[in-house]
Amino acid sequence: MRRPSEFFVTSLVCSTIGICFLVTSGCATGGLPREAVTHNTVGAELLAEGRMDDAEARFRLALEYQPRFSEPHQNLGLVALSRGDLEEAEAHLRAATRLNEDFAEAWSNLGIVYERMSRNDDARGAYDRALSINPGLINARRNISRLLVSRRAFGPARAHLMRLVQLVPNDPQAEGLLAYVELRIERPAEAERRATRLLATHPENAVGLTVRGIILAQRGELERAKHDLQRASADPLVGYDARLRLAAVTVAGGELERARPLVSSLLVEGAEDAAVQLVAGYLELALGHVDAARAYAEDALRLAPDLAAARSLIERIDG
Repeated sequence: MRRPSEFFVTSLVCSTIGICFLVTSGCATGGLPREAVTHNTVGAELLAEGRMDDAEARFRLALEYQPRFSEPHQNLGLVALSRGDLEEAEAHLRAATRLNEDFAEAWSNLGIVYERMSRNDDARGAYDRALSINPGLINARRNISRLLVSRRAFGPARAHLMRLVQLVPNDPQAEGLLAYVELRIERPAEAERRATRLLATHPENAVGLTVRGIILAQRGELERAKHDLQRASADPLVGYDARLRLAAVTVAGGELERARPLVSSLLVEGAEDAAVQLVAGYLELALGHVDAARAYAEDALRLAPDLAAARSLIERIDG
Protein backbone atom coordinates (compact mmCIF):
# COMPACT_ATOMS: atom_id res chain seq x y z
CA MET A 1 0.00 0.00 0.00
CA ARG A 2 1.49 3.24 -1.12
CA ARG A 3 -0.89 6.05 -0.27
CA PRO A 4 -4.11 6.70 1.65
CA SER A 5 -7.24 5.73 -0.21
CA GLU A 6 -9.69 8.51 -1.13
CA PHE A 7 -12.50 5.92 -1.08
CA PHE A 8 -11.55 4.78 2.41
CA VAL A 9 -11.41 8.32 3.77
CA THR A 10 -14.79 9.18 2.28
CA SER A 11 -16.43 6.13 3.82
CA LEU A 12 -15.07 7.14 7.22
CA VAL A 13 -16.50 10.62 6.88
CA CYS A 14 -19.96 9.08 6.57
CA SER A 15 -19.54 6.99 9.71
CA THR A 16 -18.12 9.97 11.59
CA ILE A 17 -21.36 11.86 10.93
CA GLY A 18 -23.19 9.14 12.82
CA ILE A 19 -20.85 9.53 15.79
CA CYS A 20 -21.41 13.28 15.69
CA PHE A 21 -25.15 12.81 16.11
CA LEU A 22 -24.68 10.63 19.17
CA VAL A 23 -22.25 13.07 20.74
CA THR A 24 -24.37 16.16 20.26
CA SER A 25 -27.57 14.56 21.47
CA GLY A 26 -25.94 13.38 24.67
CA CYS A 27 -23.35 16.06 25.46
CA ALA A 28 -23.18 18.12 28.61
CA THR A 29 -25.19 21.31 28.09
CA GLY A 30 -24.88 23.09 31.40
CA GLY A 31 -24.59 26.87 31.00
CA LEU A 32 -25.56 26.86 27.32
CA PRO A 33 -28.65 28.68 26.06
CA ARG A 34 -31.49 26.25 25.53
CA GLU A 35 -31.99 27.55 21.98
CA ALA A 36 -28.36 26.88 21.07
CA VAL A 37 -28.62 23.28 22.28
CA THR A 38 -31.91 22.73 20.46
CA HIS A 39 -30.67 24.09 17.14
CA ASN A 40 -27.48 22.03 17.38
CA THR A 41 -29.37 18.82 18.22
CA VAL A 42 -31.84 19.28 15.38
CA GLY A 43 -28.96 20.14 13.07
CA ALA A 44 -27.19 16.90 14.00
CA GLU A 45 -30.33 14.94 13.12
CA LEU A 46 -30.55 16.74 9.76
CA LEU A 47 -26.86 16.07 9.15
CA ALA A 48 -27.36 12.36 9.79
CA GLU A 49 -30.15 12.43 7.19
CA GLY A 50 -27.86 14.10 4.64
CA ARG A 51 -29.78 17.41 4.61
CA MET A 52 -26.65 19.53 4.55
CA ASP A 53 -28.11 22.98 3.88
CA ASP A 54 -30.76 22.69 6.58
CA ALA A 55 -28.22 21.29 9.02
CA GLU A 56 -25.79 24.11 8.31
CA ALA A 57 -28.48 26.71 9.00
CA ARG A 58 -29.26 25.11 12.36
CA PHE A 59 -25.60 24.97 13.40
CA ARG A 60 -25.10 28.62 12.49
CA LEU A 61 -28.17 29.55 14.50
CA ALA A 62 -26.72 27.64 17.46
CA LEU A 63 -23.51 29.69 17.18
CA GLU A 64 -25.46 32.93 17.04
CA TYR A 65 -26.96 32.03 20.41
CA GLN A 66 -23.57 30.91 21.81
CA PRO A 67 -20.43 31.58 19.71
CA ARG A 68 -18.30 29.54 22.15
CA PHE A 69 -20.31 26.36 21.68
CA SER A 70 -17.83 23.77 20.36
CA GLU A 71 -20.26 21.15 18.99
CA PRO A 72 -21.75 23.33 16.20
CA HIS A 73 -18.23 24.14 15.04
CA GLN A 74 -17.45 20.42 14.87
CA ASN A 75 -20.64 19.81 12.91
CA LEU A 76 -20.02 22.68 10.51
CA GLY A 77 -16.61 21.13 9.94
CA LEU A 78 -18.32 17.90 8.89
CA VAL A 79 -20.65 19.78 6.55
CA ALA A 80 -17.66 21.51 4.92
CA LEU A 81 -15.75 18.22 4.73
CA SER A 82 -18.64 16.48 2.98
CA ARG A 83 -18.65 19.32 0.43
CA GLY A 84 -14.91 19.09 -0.12
CA ASP A 85 -14.17 22.52 1.37
CA LEU A 86 -11.14 21.47 3.37
CA GLU A 87 -10.01 24.92 4.48
CA GLU A 88 -13.40 25.71 5.99
CA ALA A 89 -13.58 22.26 7.55
CA GLU A 90 -10.18 22.79 9.17
CA ALA A 91 -11.17 26.22 10.45
CA HIS A 92 -14.32 24.93 12.17
CA LEU A 93 -12.69 21.84 13.62
CA ARG A 94 -9.76 23.88 14.92
CA ALA A 95 -12.27 26.25 16.52
CA ALA A 96 -14.00 23.26 18.14
CA THR A 97 -10.72 21.98 19.60
CA ARG A 98 -9.72 25.45 20.84
CA LEU A 99 -13.05 25.80 22.64
CA ASN A 100 -12.85 22.26 24.03
CA GLU A 101 -9.36 20.79 24.08
CA ASP A 102 -10.78 17.40 25.11
CA PHE A 103 -13.20 17.09 22.17
CA ALA A 104 -11.97 13.73 20.90
CA GLU A 105 -14.37 13.49 17.94
CA ALA A 106 -13.29 16.91 16.65
CA TRP A 107 -9.62 15.89 16.81
CA SER A 108 -10.45 12.67 14.96
CA ASN A 109 -12.34 14.51 12.23
CA LEU A 110 -9.51 17.03 11.98
CA GLY A 111 -7.23 14.08 11.24
CA ILE A 112 -9.45 13.16 8.28
CA VAL A 113 -9.23 16.73 6.98
CA TYR A 114 -5.44 16.72 7.27
CA GLU A 115 -5.26 13.43 5.38
CA ARG A 116 -7.37 14.89 2.60
CA MET A 117 -4.88 17.77 2.52
CA SER A 118 -1.98 15.26 2.35
CA ARG A 119 -0.72 16.60 5.69
CA ASN A 120 -0.08 13.12 7.05
CA ASP A 121 2.11 14.10 10.00
CA ASP A 122 -0.59 16.49 11.19
CA ALA A 123 -3.21 13.80 10.64
CA ARG A 124 -1.31 11.33 12.77
CA GLY A 125 -0.94 13.93 15.50
CA ALA A 126 -4.67 14.67 15.45
CA TYR A 127 -5.58 10.97 15.66
CA ASP A 128 -3.08 10.50 18.50
CA ARG A 129 -4.64 13.43 20.36
CA ALA A 130 -8.14 11.98 19.88
CA LEU A 131 -7.04 8.59 21.23
CA SER A 132 -5.25 10.14 24.19
CA ILE A 133 -8.63 11.60 25.19
CA ASN A 134 -10.77 8.59 24.28
CA PRO A 135 -8.85 5.35 23.61
CA GLY A 136 -12.10 3.68 22.55
CA LEU A 137 -12.81 6.04 19.65
CA ILE A 138 -13.17 3.51 16.83
CA ASN A 139 -12.83 5.82 13.82
CA ALA A 140 -9.65 7.44 15.13
CA ARG A 141 -8.14 4.03 15.87
CA ARG A 142 -9.13 2.73 12.44
CA ASN A 143 -7.86 5.81 10.62
CA ILE A 144 -4.47 5.96 12.31
CA SER A 145 -4.00 2.23 11.67
CA ARG A 146 -4.68 2.67 7.97
CA LEU A 147 -2.50 5.77 7.81
CA LEU A 148 0.42 3.95 9.44
CA VAL A 149 0.04 0.99 7.07
CA SER A 150 0.05 3.32 4.06
CA ARG A 151 3.30 4.83 5.37
CA ARG A 152 4.80 1.37 5.98
CA ALA A 153 5.03 1.92 9.72
CA PHE A 154 3.96 -1.66 10.30
CA GLY A 155 5.04 -2.02 13.94
CA PRO A 156 2.99 0.94 15.25
CA ALA A 157 0.14 -0.04 12.92
CA ARG A 158 0.04 -3.53 14.42
CA ALA A 159 -0.13 -2.10 17.93
CA HIS A 160 -3.19 -0.04 17.03
CA LEU A 161 -4.83 -2.86 15.08
CA MET A 162 -4.41 -5.32 17.95
CA ARG A 163 -6.36 -2.89 20.14
CA LEU A 164 -8.90 -2.25 17.39
CA VAL A 165 -9.82 -5.91 16.97
CA GLN A 166 -10.47 -6.06 20.71
CA LEU A 167 -12.75 -3.05 20.48
CA VAL A 168 -14.61 -4.33 17.40
CA PRO A 169 -14.28 -8.14 17.21
CA ASN A 170 -14.79 -9.70 13.77
CA ASP A 171 -14.54 -6.35 12.00
CA PRO A 172 -13.45 -7.23 8.42
CA GLN A 173 -11.49 -4.01 7.81
CA ALA A 174 -9.49 -4.36 11.00
CA GLU A 175 -8.91 -8.10 10.57
CA GLY A 176 -7.80 -7.63 6.96
CA LEU A 177 -5.33 -4.88 7.77
CA LEU A 178 -3.96 -6.86 10.70
CA ALA A 179 -3.44 -9.90 8.47
CA TYR A 180 -1.58 -7.72 5.97
CA VAL A 181 0.61 -6.20 8.68
CA GLU A 182 1.42 -9.63 10.12
CA LEU A 183 2.59 -10.67 6.66
CA ARG A 184 4.74 -7.56 6.24
CA ILE A 185 6.48 -8.09 9.59
CA GLU A 186 7.25 -11.70 8.59
CA ARG A 187 4.64 -13.53 10.61
CA PRO A 188 3.14 -15.54 7.73
CA ALA A 189 1.45 -18.20 9.88
CA GLU A 190 -0.48 -15.58 11.83
CA ALA A 191 -1.24 -13.65 8.63
CA GLU A 192 -2.62 -16.78 6.97
CA ARG A 193 -4.70 -17.70 10.01
CA ARG A 194 -6.34 -14.27 10.09
CA ALA A 195 -6.85 -14.11 6.32
CA THR A 196 -8.40 -17.59 6.22
CA ARG A 197 -10.79 -16.77 9.03
CA LEU A 198 -11.71 -13.46 7.40
CA LEU A 199 -12.32 -14.94 3.94
CA ALA A 200 -14.54 -17.66 5.40
CA THR A 201 -17.11 -14.99 6.27
CA HIS A 202 -16.13 -12.23 3.80
CA PRO A 203 -14.89 -14.05 0.67
CA GLU A 204 -14.52 -10.86 -1.37
CA ASN A 205 -12.46 -8.93 1.19
CA ALA A 206 -9.64 -7.45 -0.92
CA VAL A 207 -7.04 -7.31 1.84
CA GLY A 208 -7.69 -10.92 2.79
CA LEU A 209 -7.46 -11.97 -0.86
CA THR A 210 -4.18 -10.09 -1.26
CA VAL A 211 -2.66 -11.71 1.82
CA ARG A 212 -3.77 -15.18 0.75
CA GLY A 213 -2.59 -14.57 -2.81
CA ILE A 214 0.87 -13.57 -1.63
CA ILE A 215 1.15 -16.62 0.62
CA LEU A 216 -0.02 -18.94 -2.17
CA ALA A 217 2.54 -17.41 -4.54
CA GLN A 218 5.30 -18.00 -2.00
CA ARG A 219 4.27 -21.65 -1.88
CA GLY A 220 4.39 -21.93 -5.66
CA GLU A 221 0.60 -22.28 -6.05
CA LEU A 222 0.60 -19.77 -8.89
CA GLU A 223 -2.84 -20.36 -10.39
CA ARG A 224 -4.63 -19.99 -7.07
CA ALA A 225 -2.47 -16.97 -6.25
CA LYS A 226 -3.34 -15.29 -9.56
CA HIS A 227 -7.04 -15.88 -8.94
CA ASP A 228 -6.93 -14.15 -5.55
CA LEU A 229 -4.71 -11.30 -6.65
CA GLN A 230 -6.81 -10.59 -9.74
CA ARG A 231 -9.94 -10.29 -7.61
CA ALA A 232 -8.20 -7.76 -5.35
CA SER A 233 -6.47 -5.78 -8.10
CA ALA A 234 -9.07 -3.02 -8.42
CA ASP A 235 -9.32 -2.27 -4.71
CA PRO A 236 -8.43 1.36 -3.89
CA LEU A 237 -6.55 0.45 -0.72
CA VAL A 238 -4.53 -2.66 -1.62
CA GLY A 239 -5.02 -2.87 -5.37
CA TYR A 240 -1.53 -1.59 -6.18
CA ASP A 241 0.07 -4.30 -4.06
CA ALA A 242 -2.20 -6.94 -5.59
CA ARG A 243 -1.34 -5.77 -9.13
CA LEU A 244 2.38 -5.82 -8.36
CA ARG A 245 2.20 -9.35 -6.95
CA LEU A 246 0.00 -10.46 -9.86
CA ALA A 247 2.58 -9.19 -12.35
CA ALA A 248 5.37 -11.05 -10.52
CA VAL A 249 3.38 -14.29 -10.41
CA THR A 250 2.48 -13.97 -14.09
CA VAL A 251 6.15 -13.50 -15.05
CA ALA A 252 7.15 -16.43 -12.82
CA GLY A 253 4.53 -18.58 -14.51
CA GLY A 254 5.96 -17.82 -17.94
CA GLU A 255 2.88 -15.96 -19.21
CA LEU A 256 5.01 -13.25 -20.73
CA GLU A 257 2.49 -11.73 -23.12
CA ARG A 258 -0.05 -11.44 -20.33
CA ALA A 259 2.60 -9.96 -18.05
CA ARG A 260 3.65 -7.21 -20.48
CA PRO A 261 0.64 -4.89 -20.04
CA LEU A 262 0.62 -5.49 -16.28
CA VAL A 263 4.28 -4.47 -15.96
CA SER A 264 3.91 -1.52 -18.35
CA SER A 265 1.06 -0.14 -16.27
CA LEU A 266 3.03 -0.60 -13.04
CA LEU A 267 6.04 1.22 -14.51
CA VAL A 268 3.80 4.26 -14.95
CA GLU A 269 2.08 3.94 -11.59
CA GLY A 270 5.12 3.04 -9.50
CA ALA A 271 8.14 4.31 -11.40
CA GLU A 272 10.06 4.91 -8.18
CA ASP A 273 9.25 1.53 -6.66
CA ALA A 274 12.24 -0.84 -6.67
CA ALA A 275 9.95 -3.87 -6.69
CA VAL A 276 8.36 -2.71 -9.94
CA GLN A 277 11.77 -2.24 -11.54
CA LEU A 278 12.76 -5.72 -10.39
CA VAL A 279 9.66 -7.36 -11.88
CA ALA A 280 10.30 -5.49 -15.13
CA GLY A 281 13.87 -6.79 -15.11
CA TYR A 282 12.76 -10.39 -14.75
CA LEU A 283 10.24 -9.94 -17.56
CA GLU A 284 12.86 -8.52 -19.91
CA LEU A 285 15.28 -11.32 -19.09
CA ALA A 286 12.58 -13.91 -19.80
CA LEU A 287 11.97 -12.18 -23.14
CA GLY A 288 15.68 -12.40 -23.93
CA HIS A 289 16.32 -8.66 -23.61
CA VAL A 290 19.46 -8.83 -21.51
CA ASP A 291 20.49 -5.17 -21.67
CA ALA A 292 17.01 -3.99 -20.69
CA ALA A 293 16.93 -6.52 -17.85
CA ARG A 294 20.23 -5.21 -16.48
CA ALA A 295 19.03 -1.61 -16.72
CA TYR A 296 15.91 -2.39 -14.70
CA ALA A 297 17.93 -4.35 -12.12
CA GLU A 298 20.33 -1.42 -11.74
CA ASP A 299 17.41 0.97 -11.31
CA ALA A 300 16.03 -1.31 -8.60
CA LEU A 301 19.37 -1.17 -6.77
CA ARG A 302 19.50 2.59 -7.14
CA LEU A 303 16.10 2.85 -5.47
CA ALA A 304 16.81 0.16 -2.86
CA PRO A 305 20.57 -0.45 -2.44
CA ASP A 306 20.00 -3.38 -0.06
CA LEU A 307 17.63 -5.25 -2.37
CA ALA A 308 19.28 -8.68 -2.56
CA ALA A 309 16.94 -9.90 -5.31
CA ALA A 310 18.19 -7.14 -7.63
CA ARG A 311 21.79 -8.18 -7.03
CA SER A 312 20.82 -11.79 -7.70
CA LEU A 313 19.24 -10.78 -10.99
CA ILE A 314 22.43 -8.99 -12.08
CA GLU A 315 24.50 -12.01 -11.08
CA ARG A 316 22.18 -14.20 -13.12
CA ILE A 317 22.55 -11.93 -16.13
CA ASP A 318 26.34 -11.88 -15.79
CA GLY A 319 26.54 -15.60 -15.21
